[in-house]
Amino acid sequence: PERRPRPFAATVRPASVASSAGFAVRDDAAPELRPVVPPGVLFMAGGVPDVRLVPVRLLSRAFRRAVMARNAGEALGYGDVRGDARLRAAVADLVRETRGIPARAGDVLITRGSQMALYLIARAVIPAGAAVAVEDIGYRPAWDVFQRAGVRALPVRVDAHGLDVEALAAVAKREDVRAVYVTPHHQYPTTVTLAPGRRVALLDLARRERFAIVEDDYDHELHYEGRPVLPLAGADVHGCVVYVGTLSKVLAPGLRLGYVVAPGPIVERLARERFLVDRQGDTVGERTAAELIEDGSIARHVRRMRRVYERRRDLLVELLGRTFGGAVEARAPSGGIALWARVHLPSAQIVLWERRALQQGVAFVAGERFSFRGRPTPFARFGFAPLDERELVEAVRRLARAFPRRQA
Repeated sequence: PERRPRPFAATVRPASVASSAGFAVRDDAAPELRPVVPPGVLFMAGGVPDVRLVPVRLLSRAFRRAVMARNAGEALGYGDVRGDARLRAAVADLVRETRGIPARAGDVLITRGSQMALYLIARAVIPAGAAVAVEDIGYRPAWDVFQRAGVRALPVRVDAHGLDVEALAAVAKREDVRAVYVTPHHQYPTTVTLAPGRRVALLDLARRERFAIVEDDYDHELHYEGRPVLPLAGADVHGCVVYVGTLSKVLAPGLRLGYVVAPGPIVERLARERFLVDRQGDTVGERTAAELIEDGSIARHVRRMRRVYERRRDLLVELLGRTFGGAVEARAPSGGIALWARVHLPSAQIVLWERRALQQGVAFVAGERFSFRGRPTPFARFGFAPLDERELVEAVRRLARAFPRRQA
């Protein structure tokens, strides 16, 4: 070996991956990684929870019990690629009792968050070259997953009542649509709930056209007025819905716990695909989550979070109205952890505001980012959950400092 190893080529920023490697590299690059938010920035850009509220002591005690249990050796070795049996049973009980989904443990696959669930569905359920209809405006990481798997993503418009099912039916007549990806409880990012008539129509259309409904119920527990609308999966009697849920919003994203609920044969197909990329999940972490579900700790934590987040939601709506007047119109959503606000500026100015706000130390997302083709969208999304009351006041102060003057 060389005593003084030679450095790599002195290229600060290579023009491409291929130019920095001594071997051939695929040129169909995956989407760019999202930039890491610098320390000290007040983060309102995503629908993330406040991890400071996580019951760390309960979590650590449950983790310790999982490690110290008599059968802990099983948890530290190779296990079931579908997930720990105890957590699968706990999730099946959870969705059956709180969401009306008639699931059994065999209908559940545990994943490392909902993003992995979408990846597995795109790879294992939807045929390559087929099409998946997606909400426009909507969740770009899901579109990227489908397209990366060789599936064509076709945008279908969203209005004040959620996905336009008539427009979807028109797309399905002319395209080989094998699935539709929807967020019907709180549409991402607008937070609107899919209207009852459209829910019935969507299930009927899926049955007639024989396509899958990929239902992403990413924040089911977080509702503030009345009871949550039950998932489409609870009313599905023809096996059309592949239901995706997550514990990231109610515990912490860093725990990487999501799940898929689907007919048993679909779960087995997803499990075979999952074996190729991850072998299995974190069995100790899964048993920890199972215990927190079984003893009611997660349910109690969710009730506390709902009260805290409702106060933060109401405060942010008040602050935006008081600070910006009619320039920023924000209404309190019935659920979720972010606001979708109309901004009376040209879309390019909203993007400029987003950039200037980050320079001031606060991050939010311009509405144009959620458009399938990047069309002008006079809205912005502000997450309120991760910031306490004092931080929300400071965040709005910084937003005001960065706000562009309206063009004449």
